[in-house]
Amino acid sequence: MKQWHKIVGIVVGAIAILFLIALCIIGTKMGFSVKQHRESEQSEIVARIDSYINKNGRLPASLSELGFEQTLGLYSYKGNSINLIRTDYSNNEYVLEWWDQTHNIWQYSSEEKKWYDYELWEFEPPINIDTIRGIYNAYYAPRKNMRIEIDSLKRNDDRISILDCDIELKADSSAYLRYYTADTLQMEGWVTFYPNTLPEFLKEFGTWKYYDGKGNCYRKFWNYKQNGKLIYETDR
Repeated sequence: MKQWHKIVGIVVGAIAILFLIALCIIGTKMGFSVKQHRESEQSEIVARIDSYINKNGRLPASLSELGFEQTLGLYSYKGNSINLIRTDYSNNEYVLEWWDQTHNIWQYSSEEKKWYDYELWEFEPPINIDTIRGIYNAYYAPRKNMRIEIDSLKRNDDRISILDCDIELKADSSAYLRYYTADTLQMEGWVTFYPNTLPEFLKEFGTWKYYDGKGNCYRKFWNYKQNGKLIYETDR
């Protein structure tokens, strides 16, 4: 009986060891896959920037020129955040910042043609930090008592299109919206949308104003296209 218990113990131990080895192998492969995906995405972004420079002889004034979607503070590419810093206009040199969804940062130097997996250089954000905070507070305020006032609703005869998730979308209508919490104006600006899905599908364009309830107003320009021409404000 004791020998049988010993055999069972050896078998169970062997299975446990094999299971741990398998977990290690799977974990290594998953980590390698995540690294490959990240490096592939980073290479895609650099290639698009360098291709633009080769074609136009200059750095893009805005990442919207490359089709990247704006967010409240930065730009988005495949769910990750990016920011382009112009370091030398004469030689079209730049630093590219890339954050993953866990807020880890990588920086790329066009001069060195090298990625760093940490923040080697410190830059001010493209929008003043107080402005970003004010916009975030207004944008993500509780929606329980929020109401929307629709003004200047019209067909999209101005041929306005917006950039959403790296895709250019042409909505059939536009309107000026005002968001109120109770009777307090919270934010206002132009949107394009599809009426059948309002308010689920809305996309800002042009100048938007965000209010903090203390008398302060924060401004942000959402880039868009009109008749195929990009209408934008530079990031800095």
